[in-house]
Amino acid sequence: MPLTTITTHVLLVDDQPANLLALEAALDPLRVNLVRAVSGPQALAALEKQDFAAVLLDVRMPGMDGFEVARAIRARPRSRFTPILFVTAGDDPDEAMLSAYALGAVDFLAKPLRTEVLKAKVGVFVELYRSKEELRMRERRDFEQRLEAKEERYRALFESIDEGFCVVKLLRDASGRVHDYRFEEANEAFAMHTGLRNAIGKTIREMVPDHDAHWFELYGRVADTGEATRFVREAKAMKRWFDVYATRLAGPGSDLVAILFSDITQRLVSEQDLRRLNDELAQANRRKTEFLATLAHELRNPLAPLSNGLHLMRMASTKPEVLEKTRQMMERQIQHMVHLVDDLLDVARISTGKVELRRQRTDLKEIVATAVETSASLIDAGGHKLNVEVPSEPLPMDADPTRIAQVVSNLLNNAAKYTPSGGRIALKVRVEGQEAVLSVTDTGVGIAADAIDRVFEMFAQVPTAGKPQGGLGIGLSLVQSLVSLHGGSVSATSPGPGKGSTFTVRLPLLAAAGDAASGPSASHEPAKPGQLQVLVVDDNTDAAESLGVLLDIEGHAAHIAHTGAEALQVAQTRPLDVVFLDIGLPDMTGYDVARRMRMLPGMQKTLLVALTGWGTQDDRQRTRDAGFDRHLTKPAELPAVEELLRAAEKAKRAAA
Repeated sequence: MPLTTITTHVLLVDDQPANLLALEAALDPLRVNLVRAVSGPQALAALEKQDFAAVLLDVRMPGMDGFEVARAIRARPRSRFTPILFVTAGDDPDEAMLSAYALGAVDFLAKPLRTEVLKAKVGVFVELYRSKEELRMRERRDFEQRLEAKEERYRALFESIDEGFCVVKLLRDASGRVHDYRFEEANEAFAMHTGLRNAIGKTIREMVPDHDAHWFELYGRVADTGEATRFVREAKAMKRWFDVYATRLAGPGSDLVAILFSDITQRLVSEQDLRRLNDELAQANRRKTEFLATLAHELRNPLAPLSNGLHLMRMASTKPEVLEKTRQMMERQIQHMVHLVDDLLDVARISTGKVELRRQRTDLKEIVATAVETSASLIDAGGHKLNVEVPSEPLPMDADPTRIAQVVSNLLNNAAKYTPSGGRIALKVRVEGQEAVLSVTDTGVGIAADAIDRVFEMFAQVPTAGKPQGGLGIGLSLVQSLVSLHGGSVSATSPGPGKGSTFTVRLPLLAAAGDAASGPSASHEPAKPGQLQVLVVDDNTDAAESLGVLLDIEGHAAHIAHTGAEALQVAQTRPLDVVFLDIGLPDMTGYDVARRMRMLPGMQKTLLVALTGWGTQDDRQRTRDAGFDRHLTKPAELPAVEELLRAAEKAKRAAA
C-alpha cells in the first residue's frame, strides 16, 4: 500500500496561537495533518480520539504544564508509546531537559526553533509512524486475504458435501428449556435432506409446527454439556429418519449447535424391505420343505394299500370275492392319487395364469348339490352330521360349474378333515344384494388368531396336535384363486383353537330371469390257538383293511382300529402279540397311543411297530422314545412285515 494513502497526524500543543502558527508553517512540507491543542486537557482529549505520529508539547502552559500533560499521556494505554517532543523557552533549559527525558520525551527543543531542525526531527517520527502503519496494514491485508481464502475453501467444502449441514440457535423459555431453534446457516444439501427451503432466519416451529419434542431435548443436552453426540431419530412430522451428528459451537453457555445429518429414510425402508423379503423367503422355503415332506407322506399312504393289494391278488387268485374287494380298494387309492396330482396341476396352472374358466349360465343350487355328493363319503367316514340350507329360489350365475363345485367340495372336505369324529358341519347359502354368500361352518379344531391370515397361503397347514391331518396344504389356496377368478372373495373366521371355524365365499349373481356313519373297523374270525393276535391301527380304511386281509391269509388273527381310542379299547379286551400303529390318527397321535399301551397289563412285551409315511431320522427317534420296537415307512414291504411276524412267532413260542 503506498505511503501517501496513510493519513498521518501530528499534535501541536501550545497556549499561544502565534507559536502554533509558526509550528504549522515549519511542518507543512511534511504533508501531515496538524492538530492544534491550546491546553493540556484539550491535548489529552485529542489523544483519546486518534493516534499521532508525534506530539510537540510546550512546557509552560497555564493550568496544566507540559510535564503534567506528558505524565497523563504516558499513563494512558493508547498513547503511552506516542513520541513526545518538548518545546520550551525557559531560563534553565538543562533542568527542564532532565525532567522531560525522565518523563519519556524523545527530544527537547529550545526556542527559538530552527525550521529545518524541527522539520527533520519531526519528519523522522512521521516516517517511522508511516512505516509502522504500512507494515500493520500489509499484515492486516495479508491476514484478510488468508482469511478470505480460508472462507472460500470452507464455503466450497460446506456446499460440496452430500450431507446436510446447519447451525442453529437454540431458543429457550423462562425456565431455560429449549422450545424451538432458529436456523443461522445451512448448506445447499440441507433442503435436499429435509425438504425445507429458505430456512435461514426461520425457526423449525415456523416451518414444522408439530416437530417432535425429543429434538429440542437432544440439542439442549448438547449445548448444556458441550458433549458432541451422534444418534438416529425419526422426525414424525417430517416423515423422515435422520442420522445426526451434533456439537456445540463456542464455549460454555453458547446456544449455537452445529448439525451434520443425512436423511436415511429410504435406506431404512430398503433394509426393512430386505428383512421382510428374507423372512418371506425363509418362510417360503420352510413351507416348501414341509410341503415336500407332506407330499411324500400323502403319496405313501395310497401306496401302502396298493402294494398290499398286489400281494393279495397274487396270494388270493382263487378267491373272487377277495380279488373284487382288492380291486375296489385299489381303485379308490388310485383315484385319491389322481386327486392329488390334479390339485398339483391346478396350482401350476393358476401360478402361470393358464387356468381357463368354461363359463356358462348355471344355478349355484345345482353346483352345491354336486359338491355335497362329492364330499359325502369323506363326511360320512368321519361320522359327521351335515346340515345344508339353500334358498328355494334359483341362484343364477355366470361361472364354471366344475370349478365352483371344486371350491365348495374343498371347503367341505377341509371341514370334515379338521373336525373330530362325530362333529357338525353346516353349509348355508343366502343372497345379499347381487351376491351369493356361501358359508361352511364346522365344530372342528378351529384356527388361532395369528394363523387366520395364513390359511389361504400355498402349502399352509392348520396347526394341530401331532402330525398334519393329511392333504398338501393347497386346497384353500385353490379355493381363493378360483373364487378370485370368478370375481368373488373368500374369508375365514374362528373363535379360536378348538372352537370350530367358518369359511365364507361371496360370488356375483346374475340378474333374476343324512347320517351314514360307519365305524372304521373290520371284524374277523376269532384267532385259532397258537396264532398271533395282531392289531392294525390306521385311519386309512383301505390301508388297514388290506393289511388285515394279508394277515388273515398268513393265518393270523387280525383286529382293525381306525382311531387311537378304538385301539386302546381293543388292547384292553384281549392280549396282543403285534400292533401295527399309524402315527397320524384323527383323535390322538400314535406316540400317545404307544405310551398308553405300554402302561396296560400284558402290553410290555407286545411288539409295537410304527407304520407311517413319516420316515426321517427325527421321526424314527421319536418312535423309539415313545416305546415302539420297530419303524416301518409306508408302503411297508411285505418281506419286512413277514420278518416281523416270524420274529413275533418265535418270541411267543419261547415265552410259552
